[in-house]
Amino acid sequence: MVLQQYYEQKKQKIHEIINPSQSVNNTVRLFNDSVFTNDSLTFPLVLFKYNNVKWNTSSEKEYKADVDFSVFIILEASFQDDYLECFDLAQKIDKAILLHPDRSELRQNQQDIADGVTNVELITNASLKVREGQYVVEDEYWEKNNFYIWEINYSTTLIEKEYKKRYTMISNEFFDQTDIDGGEREAALRRDLRALGFDLDDYHQVQYNGKDLLVYKNIDEQLILNATEVELTNNNS
Repeated sequence: MVLQQYYEQKKQKIHEIINPSQSVNNTVRLFNDSVFTNDSLTFPLVLFKYNNVKWNTSSEKEYKADVDFSVFIILEASFQDDYLECFDLAQKIDKAILLHPDRSELRQNQQDIADGVTNVELITNASLKVREGQYVVEDEYWEKNNFYIWEINYSTTLIEKEYKKRYTMISNEFFDQTDIDGGEREAALRRDLRALGFDLDDYHQVQYNGKDLLVYKNIDEQLILNATEVELTNNNS
C-alpha cells in the first residue's frame, strides 16, 4: 500500500539524518496516544500521523489522493534547558521529508527491483510544508501538556496503482511462451513484469482455445472449468 511505503521510506530517511550512527530505528513511529503514558520511552521521539485521506480515481488501475500528514517532535517533560533542540530536529525532519531520493538511491532501488530484492519503487512525489507550531491542547484525558510537542504539517500527492489481475494472454505482443525458458530471457521478462507490478509466479500457465494464457492463481479459474464442462458435454452428445 502506497501509504505504508511512503511512511516507511520517510521513517528510514528521518532516522538516517537524526541518528546516522544507530542501526536500530526506535526514534520514529506512527502516532499513538499511549506514548504519553509510557515511562520506558526514550526521547526525543518523532511521531508520524496521517490525517484523513480521500482517494479519487479516474480509472480502474489508478487511485490518487492529496495526502495531509503531521510529524510531531516530542521532548520529555524533565528536560532542564530551553527546548531549542526541537528547531534543530525540525530542520533535519524538513530535509528528510522534502528532499527527493537522489540518483544513487534511485539506481540502487532499480537494481534491487531487477535482482528481485524488492518490488517497491521509491516514491518521488514532491512534498510541501504547510504549517508548524507548538502543540498544546488542554482538557484531554492524557497529560500531553507535560511534554514539549512541536508539530509540522506537510502535504503530498500519492498514487496507488491497482492492477485487476484477470486473464492475461501471453501472446499479447509483450512476450510469448518461448520467453519462459528458465534462462536469461525469462529473467529479463520477470524484471520487466515486476516494473509493471506483476509477478510471473502469481499465474498459472494454461491453454484455452489453442491460445496460451496466464491465469491469476487467486481467482476462480473459470476458463479451465468452462473448458472441462464443454469437453464433457461434447463427449456425452
